[in-house]
Amino acid sequence: MSGPRKLDIYFGIVTHQTIGDSIRELIEASFEIYHNIKCKGVPTTIVCGGQSPAYYCLAMMNFSIFNPDLVNIVILPHSKGGKKAINQIYENELYCERLREKKINLRQNVVIIDGVHSGTGILALESALKYCFPYITTTKIAINAQKGISEIRVDQEIILCSEPKFSDVFPRLVVSYYPRDFIDGSKFITKFIEVDTNPIAEMIIDIACNYPKIKVEDTEWYKLNNDISEEVASKKVIELQRQKVEEIQINGKGKSFIPIILCNPKRFQCPICKTITGTAAPKNPLDLSLFSHRYDCPNKYRIPN
Repeated sequence: MSGPRKLDIYFGIVTHQTIGDSIRELIEASFEIYHNIKCKGVPTTIVCGGQSPAYYCLAMMNFSIFNPDLVNIVILPHSKGGKKAINQIYENELYCERLREKKINLRQNVVIIDGVHSGTGILALESALKYCFPYITTTKIAINAQKGISEIRVDQEIILCSEPKFSDVFPRLVVSYYPRDFIDGSKFITKFIEVDTNPIAEMIIDIACNYPKIKVEDTEWYKLNNDISEEVASKKVIELQRQKVEEIQINGKGKSFIPIILCNPKRFQCPICKTITGTAAPKNPLDLSLFSHRYDCPNKYRIPN
């Protein structure tokens, strides 16, 4: 390991987050997840089921608060690719054989962390674990990029914009292990792979070791990997506007209203207080600062539909 440096990694698409932003989000979320589980004081096993939660679990294992005697982490490769099992019981039998070969043991309280969309993967892993360890009680934590995309009921959903990067863009930390391979124990690798040659993993480990004593944004790693280009800056503005709208909705003020549309030039008029906006409002309907209302107008904090 060669210390803090600027990483040259292609994201595929530009988002409002730099590499530094993505790592900071992961570190802060990972610490909170582990801290909350540990604070319950109940012996627990966190199951890192595949690539989606891998980087989060890597961070957890390097925090100073990590205490495997109370809350340990088990890496279990399990890949479904969104395909439901033709014979789930048969898959469970094979997977259980692999678990026993590796002498994997789980505590009674098990937390499964994964990205959850259709739920096929996390439900299949949960089924296999309960088949092999019928005494366990499971809690499912979904880490998703957008709220509400989980099609199944989970115990907790954590929204992290950077999640797709750690799941699909950055180098793999956990091998893929599909049901067709469950019969082959040599492919069942229950540890992180190629950590020593993975710069993202190096950055996470180095930052996690000193967090929260040293904030992520105060590290050299973050400073060197927080280049804000014009494109990133513009996307940050859009994301900030989205967050403001979401905050207003959460606070119960986010009901929409149907404005009166005026033309030549195009503008909006509030149907209640009759105040008319400027021409910028129709071009930026999510920016509520562009909408004029009387101070007592019910539409003041509402989104134009």
